[in-house]
Amino acid sequence: MSIVKFRSKAAAEIIMLGEHADMLLKIIGKERGERGVIQPQDLSEAHAKLVAAVNRDKMSRSHENEVDPHDLTPREREVQHNHVTLEQRAYPLLKMLEEAQKMDVDVHWGF
Repeated sequence: MSIVKFRSKAAAEIIMLGEHADMLLKIIGKERGERGVIQPQDLSEAHAKLVAAVNRDKMSRSHENEVDPHDLTPREREVQHNHVTLEQRAYPLLKMLEEAQKMDVDVHWGF
């Protein structure tokens, strides 16, 4: 299990499991690699891609709310209760991207 750290002069460091970082980086069109950077001119596009993905995820999950919890097994209810949404997963990085945009600085990641 790997750990990825996102850093920017604009915000506090974010530490994330590699698989979760990979998912978010893929959404914004980046690959993890050993190190990487989102330059100031790319921050707006990266932010917009994450927001769009979060909105798509919310729309697809809206149908899940139509399921009666009594129709689920105890395990399915537990999984549903403990599920971390894309919005929750992406929130720290979204905020870092926003702050980096305000200060016109890079966002870096690495191990």
